[in-house]
Amino acid sequence: STSPVIPKAGRERTFHPIVEMNRAHETVMRWMAAVLLVALLATAPLAVMADAGRAAPNCQTIQAASLGPTVSVDGDTCTIVDLGVLSPGDVYELSLIIVDDAIDFLFFDENSIQPYELGQSYRASMAQPASTEAAIGAYEFHWSVPPSITAKRWYMVLDNQAHDGDAGQGDQGGITSVVSAEVALLTQAYWTPFNDLVAVDSDDHTVLLSGNDLRLDAGTTVVLSAWNLEFVGDVYLQTRAMYDRYVANGVGVQYIDGGALQSVSSPQSLTWQVPSTLEGEELLLVVDNTDTPLGGGNGTQMLRMTVRLELSPPLTPTITDDGGGEVALGESIVLDASSTPNRLGQQGTFSWDLDDSVDSNNDGNAVNDNDATGLSVTASWQVPGTKTVHVVMTAPSGDSASTTHTVTVNDVTAPTARMQADGTPISNGWRVDVNNTIVLNCLASTDDDAVSGCSWTVDGDPAGNETSLSLSWSDVSLHDVSVAVSDPSGNTATATATIRSVDPSLPAFDTELFTTYPTKVTAGDSFTFKVAVEDEFDPVSALRVHWDLNPSEDADGNGDPRDDPDLVGLAQPITFDKAGDQSIVVTVFDGSNNSNAYAFVVTVEAAPTSSNSYAGVVLMVAALLVFGGASVFGYGVWQRRLAFDLLLNRGLSEEEARGHMAMIAQRTKLSPFSSAEAYAGLDQGEVVPADEREKAARQAEMDAIYGSNNDVDQTTAFAPPAYAQAPLSQASNAAAAEAAALFSDDLAPAPASTGASIDPLSALMDDAMEEPPAPGVSLPETDAAPAASVALPEATSAVALPTSPTSAAEPAVQANPPAVALPSEAPPATAPPALVRHTCTACNALFEVDLPSGVNNAVVACPGCGTDQSIVSS
Repeated sequence: STSPVIPKAGRERTFHPIVEMNRAHETVMRWMAAVLLVALLATAPLAVMADAGRAAPNCQTIQAASLGPTVSVDGDTCTIVDLGVLSPGDVYELSLIIVDDAIDFLFFDENSIQPYELGQSYRASMAQPASTEAAIGAYEFHWSVPPSITAKRWYMVLDNQAHDGDAGQGDQGGITSVVSAEVALLTQAYWTPFNDLVAVDSDDHTVLLSGNDLRLDAGTTVVLSAWNLEFVGDVYLQTRAMYDRYVANGVGVQYIDGGALQSVSSPQSLTWQVPSTLEGEELLLVVDNTDTPLGGGNGTQMLRMTVRLELSPPLTPTITDDGGGEVALGESIVLDASSTPNRLGQQGTFSWDLDDSVDSNNDGNAVNDNDATGLSVTASWQVPGTKTVHVVMTAPSGDSASTTHTVTVNDVTAPTARMQADGTPISNGWRVDVNNTIVLNCLASTDDDAVSGCSWTVDGDPAGNETSLSLSWSDVSLHDVSVAVSDPSGNTATATATIRSVDPSLPAFDTELFTTYPTKVTAGDSFTFKVAVEDEFDPVSALRVHWDLNPSEDADGNGDPRDDPDLVGLAQPITFDKAGDQSIVVTVFDGSNNSNAYAFVVTVEAAPTSSNSYAGVVLMVAALLVFGGASVFGYGVWQRRLAFDLLLNRGLSEEEARGHMAMIAQRTKLSPFSSAEAYAGLDQGEVVPADEREKAARQAEMDAIYGSNNDVDQTTAFAPPAYAQAPLSQASNAAAAEAAALFSDDLAPAPASTGASIDPLSALMDDAMEEPPAPGVSLPETDAAPAASVALPEATSAVALPTSPTSAAEPAVQANPPAVALPSEAPPATAPPALVRHTCTACNALFEVDLPSGVNNAVVACPGCGTDQSIVSS
């Protein structure tokens, strides 16, 4: 048979840039495999029987690359063209022109060519539908290498003989044939789902593509091309409904409008774009060799036709985000390109430029930065505004497309307003002295973008828009200051503070009232303590007075244990219930919270013993007399020992204490039940040691000679003035000796002394020290050496004794003043002590001390905190 000649000009076709995806049609391959299997089974016995009588063909083998412009194939010969090892699915374009005599051009792989080369029956082994028998003229078609597990070597045989295995079909030889053959591997567009030669029996059809092969995105461009190799046929694009109608010979549209090639007798082509109504719908590619639908081939002969379908999917990247096009400053948003059309796998790689106003790679192009890659990315921005995002999608075909997307970045976070100042911090603000300047600033304020300004308000009035503000006041006052901090997006935040204009001076006490405070009370006594206060800036009504009755405990938890408001007010009655030293701190506060304090101590003595107690003492003394065998004066001995201890505690030496007690015994009528204070003479006033009296006498003498401004020994601790004692007369000495004789049983012999009388009281006290102490009384330890006797004054100058001793005033805070020993001679009269008020440098407590005459300075422990203070007389 002779096929129509296709001119070379008809081979020029348009190729679209689509992704390579070639697939051999499964129906055709199954058909070819079935035909080959049947042929082999049918001819195998014959081939075996004919082997002995058939000769191998006389063939010349040449390489495809060695093909010249023409190949001459003599009669009764054949030429085998080695096409090389071909990969399954590769598509080759074949163009053959045969002149002078017909030939058979047959295709075999490396396995199926053996029957031909052995002279055996081969017709079932040759590849269909590319093999053509008795061909003459021009032939052009595309051939897709059939599927196989591995690549194979393929051959094209130009047969010009009567082959023993051709069953008498095809060309049977003759004269020389001249053949011009071209075999070229095609470079297809990326998306070419079908490109092959198709054979269809008469009055039949075949489906080349269906199912998901042709589920396309809207906008996909479809290019359908076909040209015949043998007979005339049709090619249709159908929907599933159209195909069902077609196979059922139903009435209605049987192919897509614009998607049909009918009566293909020469190369034809169409271009069609998938509408949105058919997006994702199953489409079918059908080759028709029937007489329906109307207008196409009649289907009366075998049809061989090359069909090629090329697709160009839309490369239109689409961006969505999970924030509706808006995101807060600093927060993340997901940019997603997964909605980009991709039914043909056209989504390739995505490169994101997240801000077209920033050239992050510094190449001069602000829209090609590769800020992120991937189908979806997470982005955030640190500057508010509208951000234009660029994405470039590069398809597997190498083609690229880009699109943009805008995101509005909103600054929704208010700044953090902070106020600073150079004043003294207080609760929720600062304080500044009157007429001093305080400088405030907002420099510590922050924002997630930037701080654009600060606006100040003082007591509700605008005060400027600078970053700092200077303020001062001439009066004591309280002021509210606020600063409003804003960012470029208009968000604001406010910080507030309180500024106190305070006076720097401390409130003051009227110290005269402190002199009225008792230093000693008896348990159960009550005393109303009063203060008078004043301040330079605040009225008395604005001052607060706290009385802290337990300065060692911070009852109000403010960090200062000495200013607790146990009592509040200018006058407070205080009852002393417990014996011992009671420390009290009174503190005055002004409106600026400046404070001044005065600390003092009240010695609380036990209440006098009741009659029952005296009865107990009497019983105890009686018991001592009965069970101890003591004399009737046992109780007196006990009291004398207590008196002796009291004098030692006041600084007197043992000799001075004995002499003083002897003097008291001869001047005072003492009963056996007199108290220790009576034996020590303390009920008549305080005493001082002899050295103190001597110093006072020397000072008086110096003052009489040089005046009172001469330097004195300022190292002596201040104490009450010396007790004035007149010298004893001879009669007094005799009386003292008689008094001492009362205790002659307890006296030890005293050493003789020329010109000095014997001190009988010394011996009495020595023996008394050997007696056991009275119950509940602790006696001090003494040296073993005997105490020196004290000589009574000579009785040569009789001086009348005063009726009662002169007592000196006690200091305001001193709890236990030293004992005073009587001098042998009366010192000259001295000036009274000086009252000095002092404010503690450690705790600001105000207290008073009496500096003896001539003492200009002294070191005294603060009664409030115990810190040593240097006291200077003014």
